[in-house]
Amino acid sequence: MKVLFFDIDGTLIDNETKQVPKSALKAIKEAREAGHLTFINTGRVECIIENIKNRFNMDGYICGCGTQIVIGDKTIFEKRIEHNRCIEIKRLLKKYNLDGILEARQGIYFPAKPFVYPEITERIYDAMCSVIEPSLGEFDRNDYEFDKFCIIEDPRFSRSDIKSFIDECQDFDIIDRGAGFYECVPNPCSKGKAVLQVLDYYNIALEDAYVFGDSMNDLPMFTCGVKNRILLGEHDTALEEYATYFAKKVSEDGIYLSMKELNLI
Repeated sequence: MKVLFFDIDGTLIDNETKQVPKSALKAIKEAREAGHLTFINTGRVECIIENIKNRFNMDGYICGCGTQIVIGDKTIFEKRIEHNRCIEIKRLLKKYNLDGILEARQGIYFPAKPFVYPEITERIYDAMCSVIEPSLGEFDRNDYEFDKFCIIEDPRFSRSDIKSFIDECQDFDIIDRGAGFYECVPNPCSKGKAVLQVLDYYNIALEDAYVFGDSMNDLPMFTCGVKNRILLGEHDTALEEYATYFAKKVSEDGIYLSMKELNLI
């Protein structure tokens, strides 16, 4: 039995078309029929993976870059940012003039309009509206916690002090996703640590685990010790030195063809 961990965006879903290829659905189905375990391992929090859960019949889900691990219908691990720290993060976003997106199991929170960087943040907000109805302008409410958050600036004409913000957030792993977009995950959570927790839960060796990814928040999956690391065709080049297999793009049946060649199906 093998355990397979899949990122969502750019791995199971094509970044351009936002579609899941039929071949990817077929590959997951055949892998489970062959007796393997399959897991989503995503930066998305739970409230924005419902459409994926409905499409794929997985054994479990790692959400929010390892801040929540669900096996079957049981949550075996969860970490939320402490309440007062959530309030402080919102204060720092305002202090350093940054747009932020607060991500929680129960919902997604955007600041009030006008955004600091409307060209970028409006686009992200519109994309989020296709998945869930996000909360807008509720940063002043202090009756909720969140699991992780993202920060946004425009490097072409930055009006923010992002360095000072990062200096005050040493308790987070801040992942530079490029183009002024940063994903902030509370330490010690990561996609890689979550993989190891799942392997420990099932008592499965690193040699029998496979990770599939494409972007920088997948780096912890590629460096956690798992022996089989599949990099999808469109990817961040910084991951290349860690990959053991280079797949085609997801839109070119990269998931199905790689799993076939690796004798997983």
